[in-house]
Amino acid sequence: MSALSIVHECTSALIARKPSRLGGLMAALMREIEIRRALREVSTLDEAMLHDIGISPGGIEEAVRCGRG
Repeated sequence: MSALSIVHECTSALIARKPSRLGGLMAALMREIEIRRALREVSTLDEAMLHDIGISPGGIEEAVRCGRG
């Protein structure tokens, strides 16, 4: 096996991994967009409505990101 074929194998492996890294990045970006959209939506609720669903005004972000438990 020549040095050139080793470099080619390494380069091919890096190229093959990039879509999964890019896919992971895109998935994380899409999740963050969904979370921020939900945060905006829940933030429009008044305190009584938040109390009805078991969330305090200070706990909106935690409830949206992590669930109520």
